[in-house]
Amino acid sequence: ACLATAPQAQGQTSPEYVAAELKWRVEQLRATGWLAVNGELVTSHDVTLAVYEERGFAPLWRDLAALDSLRAAIAAVRGDGLDPQDYHFSALDSELDGPSLMAEVDLLATDAFVQVAHDLRFGKVQPQGPSGGDSPWPFDGDNPVEELVAVVSSRRIGQALSDLRPHHFVYEGLTEVLAQLRAIQAAGGRRPIPQGPVMRRDSSDARVPALRDRLVQEGDLRVSAAMSGLRFDGVLEDAVKVFQRRHGLNEDGRVGSSTLEALNVPVERRIDQVRVNLERARWITHVLPDTVVVVNAAGARAYLLRGDSVVFDGRTIVGKEYTKTPLFTATMRYVDLNPTWTVPPGIVDEVLANIRADPEYMARVQMKVLDRSGRPVDPGVVDFSRSVATFPYVLRQDPGPTNPLGRIKFMFPNPHNVYLHDTPGTALFREERRLFSHGCIRVENPLALAELLLGDSKQWNTETLRAAIATGTQKTIRLSHPTPVFVLYWTAAVDVRGRPVFYDDVYRRDGAVLAGLTGRRAPGTSGGARR
Repeated sequence: ACLATAPQAQGQTSPEYVAAELKWRVEQLRATGWLAVNGELVTSHDVTLAVYEERGFAPLWRDLAALDSLRAAIAAVRGDGLDPQDYHFSALDSELDGPSLMAEVDLLATDAFVQVAHDLRFGKVQPQGPSGGDSPWPFDGDNPVEELVAVVSSRRIGQALSDLRPHHFVYEGLTEVLAQLRAIQAAGGRRPIPQGPVMRRDSSDARVPALRDRLVQEGDLRVSAAMSGLRFDGVLEDAVKVFQRRHGLNEDGRVGSSTLEALNVPVERRIDQVRVNLERARWITHVLPDTVVVVNAAGARAYLLRGDSVVFDGRTIVGKEYTKTPLFTATMRYVDLNPTWTVPPGIVDEVLANIRADPEYMARVQMKVLDRSGRPVDPGVVDFSRSVATFPYVLRQDPGPTNPLGRIKFMFPNPHNVYLHDTPGTALFREERRLFSHGCIRVENPLALAELLLGDSKQWNTETLRAAIATGTQKTIRLSHPTPVFVLYWTAAVDVRGRPVFYDDVYRRDGAVLAGLTGRRAPGTSGGARR
């Protein structure tokens, strides 16, 4: 396609001259799919094109107060972990001298508004797992042009953008944590606590004052005039337990290698962690239901949330690094007591190896062989030496003390065949890194969770559930109110008191999100497209 040549500078600032300059640039954007303006990339094609083409290329930002309001709102996104320079922040500070420059600033302002609005509502980076959708135009109305013009005319740009932020206690808490960490960084950061022997109750160590100062800075220890000396006292032990709880560590009150490592994480790394998880919050928190089961695969914990209250918080066991628990959303509809376990295809080879190694294995664990129609098959006629690819049967384990699902499972049908369940291997819940499953989610204290989900404590409470389980009979109990389940991955969050919580990046997912937050958008991407 042929492009018109740029109009000659007229030295005038009337809307007609600015419109002519805008028309040339918008036509270039339409023809080539991207446009660089003074080194700044215009990327929000669909909405930007519509704003100018539907208005006859009339400039939108002639009101300098509106432009100032936009710049102030863009500067504020640093508190959301975003980079104002992604939204033409410096370029929008240009002196408006002549129609050419006015057109460029107008176009950049429109692009910046659309992009920052999109990123506050949906996030900048392509989501990992569930998200709340995506659109080049993040407001709820049907006419982006009319809405954009109305917002600019009202000068309520900052409020309009603020309304798009997630209004969820985790997001709001993380923004406060980010501000606190940046203040620590600006004051010189944190001095690492030197290596040494384990610090514990009643021990004496030259590092105790540094540990005490560090826990005060963390907010886990209150400042007291009585704090002095090298003795590791009971007050300090309690503060260490609080720190450990917030960092996914076993709460033994001792400062060993893992606790010291968490204490010595540089503040810059924590800032990156919070930025990454603010982005994850933008992906999903504005669509989280009031009542929801959330599994955090990074922290290996499960929660039942009702509004801003956490009514259940328990440890889980999640997938190993090479059999990661998938991230998804589904709806829990029923629980099974005394469930059978049908061996998933990905585990059949392990079970076959056990059968070949131990002739008594099937009888000991109450395993049955079924054909593809579900009819029992005599194990004596089955060739267990066959490979998984040619094994034509289904293996199913009856309910019992060795059943991997334990005595209860929570069913939320999904394409991953993943669910929450009990386990006979409860000792693993005491581990700090609980990556032991093939992808399913084992939950600690499942009967307490079941009682809350079933919502009828007279008929179904811990005692009546135990009694039903004791019969050994399979039983399905439908939830009167099906409950959404979100399996997510967050390495930083806040608890209901606003205290920061950090977990290791066990699946190594943070790096890709951080790179997306740091990188610039590629040419040709639109308002909803991400790197």
